[in-house]
Amino acid sequence: MAKKKLNKNWLHDHINDPYVKLAQKEGYRARAAYKLKEIDEEEKLIKPGQVIVDLGSTPGSWSQYARNKLAGLEGGGIRGTIIGLDMLPMDPIADVHFIQGDFREEDSLRQLEAILSGAVRHGAQPVRRSDFRCGAGRASYRSGN
Repeated sequence: MAKKKLNKNWLHDHINDPYVKLAQKEGYRARAAYKLKEIDEEEKLIKPGQVIVDLGSTPGSWSQYARNKLAGLEGGGIRGTIIGLDMLPMDPIADVHFIQGDFREEDSLRQLEAILSGAVRHGAQPVRRSDFRCGAGRASYRSGN
């Protein structure tokens, strides 16, 4: 009985959450887009020309936000590259590459590398495999900065 009430309370709070309503109004797939927006506005993370990898991307609201930030080319398109990677499926987002898989697995890494090398051919800063470290359920990127 207590679990039912907890679920009912969560659903009520979720439906009335202002960020859920705003996400629906602005076409974002989840309210999480506003968490990234807040961080980005404070830290100025997302800039034109960047390569952005969204690990755990489903349902896609962070990729949507990044895509909107990189938009602006005449005739559509974005200035940069966005790659979403998740074990769960994700509905397509214009100009966002998506890999369904586990980033700890070789096949997913090969797919990621292929997209990254295409981005480099189109002017992005080179990313070497040695810049990525994966193991024991975690991954990190070692920046040259």
